[in-house]
Amino acid sequence: MSDCFDYSSDDTEDDDQYGEEDVNCNEYDDDDFYKSDDQFDGRNQISDYASEGTNRTDSEEESFNSNVVDSPGGKTKLWKPIVPKDFMPDVDAIYQSLEEAVEMYKLYADKAGFGVRSTDTLDPEGSGRNKRNSNFKITDCKALIKFERLHMQTNACKIYEFEENHNHPLETKEERRYSKRARRLSYKDKEFIKEGGKHYGDKDAQLVVDKMNMRKDEFHNYTFEYKCVDSVLNAMFWADETDKLYYKEFGDVISFDATFRTNKYGMIFVPFTAIDNHKRSINIGAGLLSNESIESYRWLLEAFLKAHVKHPQLVLTDQDPAILQAVEAIFPNSNHRLCMWHIMKKLQAKVSADFLKNTDFRKRFTKLVWNVYIEPEVFESRWKLLMRKFKLLDKRWFKDMYRDRKLWIPAYFKDMSLHGLMKTTSRSESVNSFFNKYSNCGNLLIYFMMNYDTAIGKQRNAQQKLEHDTKNAKHEMTLPSGLLEHAAAVYTKKIFYEVKKEIFKAAWYCSIDSVEKIDGWQVVMITQTDKSKQLKIKCKVELKLPEKEVKCSCNHFIRTGILCRHIFAVLKNNHIEEIPEQYILRRWSRDAISSHLFAMKHVAMEIEDDTFKLLTEAYNNIEYCLDHFKRSKEKLLEFVEKTRTLKRAAIEFASSNQTSSDNDEEEIIRMLGIRSIPDEINIHPPASIRTKGSGTKKRMVSAIEKAVAAAKKKTRMCTGCNQYVNHNWRTCKVRLARESKAA
Repeated sequence: MSDCFDYSSDDTEDDDQYGEEDVNCNEYDDDDFYKSDDQFDGRNQISDYASEGTNRTDSEEESFNSNVVDSPGGKTKLWKPIVPKDFMPDVDAIYQSLEEAVEMYKLYADKAGFGVRSTDTLDPEGSGRNKRNSNFKITDCKALIKFERLHMQTNACKIYEFEENHNHPLETKEERRYSKRARRLSYKDKEFIKEGGKHYGDKDAQLVVDKMNMRKDEFHNYTFEYKCVDSVLNAMFWADETDKLYYKEFGDVISFDATFRTNKYGMIFVPFTAIDNHKRSINIGAGLLSNESIESYRWLLEAFLKAHVKHPQLVLTDQDPAILQAVEAIFPNSNHRLCMWHIMKKLQAKVSADFLKNTDFRKRFTKLVWNVYIEPEVFESRWKLLMRKFKLLDKRWFKDMYRDRKLWIPAYFKDMSLHGLMKTTSRSESVNSFFNKYSNCGNLLIYFMMNYDTAIGKQRNAQQKLEHDTKNAKHEMTLPSGLLEHAAAVYTKKIFYEVKKEIFKAAWYCSIDSVEKIDGWQVVMITQTDKSKQLKIKCKVELKLPEKEVKCSCNHFIRTGILCRHIFAVLKNNHIEEIPEQYILRRWSRDAISSHLFAMKHVAMEIEDDTFKLLTEAYNNIEYCLDHFKRSKEKLLEFVEKTRTLKRAAIEFASSNQTSSDNDEEEIIRMLGIRSIPDEINIHPPASIRTKGSGTKKRMVSAIEKAVAAAKKKTRMCTGCNQYVNHNWRTCKVRLARESKAA
């Protein structure tokens, strides 16, 4: 009886769509294929990764690499791959080995747009492979191919069954980059990693400027600016076309923050950050500075404005004096906001730990400054009352913060659109941390730029994955609501969940108290309660029909660009089943980013020549052989003998044909993505820079850190004042004052 092997379409999809790590959509396990013949005592299955369902329109359902056909019963749709005839499996086709047959099917799957895996389907003793440890959803795809061995004495096999139709859309050409095969390092990549430790001395700055100028020449709409002082590189700024398109759509609110220790010269890295339609941080340009002077930041912001043309609506930064003056000078039409987290962090250094511990000042102060509902006049009166109550009117820091209140208190941004997107520089801090994973303080500038490209590539792959997830999302409608269905059709997946929460809260926690007609407006008073039905907030919603113009006293739409629960309650009460068009911001919509954007390249990508293709094939062949022969000592010994013969031939070839340094230089040029290694050096790297953020073990400790350390210090009870504090009876001010009064 012949052995049978079953390879079918992998009907799974990763459910962890928002994790930090990239998800492999067309993944398969090599161990599923690379087995000796005696291991194939049953049927195995190869499958592709696909979603359970989609929300695609009829025009989107037909993939470029598949036709949509009806199932035999006509109840469902099937996807039939379109591939060249030469790659199509034929029933009864014979192959010399199972490995050859599997490679054929893997090549077909790659052309069609799905991944494959194998599983044992016949295992009467229950001793087959363990259950797969994964978080993939199964669509029960029936696409498969089955092989059977012709004779027990041979490895030859033939196809005896083939099903080509899938019950899910196939991956597009752009989406195949997520496959495990696509993520493997090529020979070129591995060779560069191996040779990447070479240093170029004083050529480093010249190399990076030449490389960036080459991109400026070769890529459409690429911006690169640099400044030298006495032939020494002083500052750089760059932004590609994707950065500019992101800024055009999402550049209403931006932030930037300096990060350090990314290169051996101590140049300060300054990435600019915005928020995309999935509420993820995206890069819209970046710069390197040799110092943190006002002049340097002014130059950087001028280069940013030259690249992006328009001013941002709001710029968020920390309290660095140089940044404050530069933003005021270069972005006069923008609103400048200071990071609230950095300000609040200083509170514990401005008042004593005893004061914060023994009073409720921190709680009351925090509640006041973070309040997004009060008017500026109310804030000012409450601030003065608070300062008076706790006798802080003469404290310099509080006076300075009150003077600058329009730069950080939410009440003064109340009427500014989307001011609630960012109140701290935490997104910039997060982006800095993200880039720091790909760089270190010993990097040459040329290596730093390569690491930057890697990080940007990962960020944009994650962006494309979110777009793919949104396009294929199948949302569960927990309420029979036309508003909910409309939101699912127009918003990205992330924003839909936020809108869904507001619609749910409108249905369960908002009630209408009264409805009046005033000057053509329907004025509705809404009471919102919490889960325990306790009064939480009262809001006034005004609706003008038939224009469907609506506004709410909570200002949620102004802060976030999403309608609030109070408005949804009124829309539902007026039987309005769609969100008014003027309140669907393009920045949150599904089509905010054009699909062609993801096909654009942002770095110079050389096409591999025939030599590199052969090297990559040779490398893969060796890897394949080792994977198979490692199970057999006899086969492995035979393989090693053959490689020794090849090595001797290589040594003889090397002795008779000395490899020139020119060839080595050509390889380095390919790896670095430059035109040539310059002979003349006109731009030199800066000397190592000592910056405010480049701390060492011997650095000065700030007042904040001293205060934090003091606050963490274990306290004991003072017998002079009977409180747990950081002083003792001898230094107790309460005791001394009491004794002085008694005397």
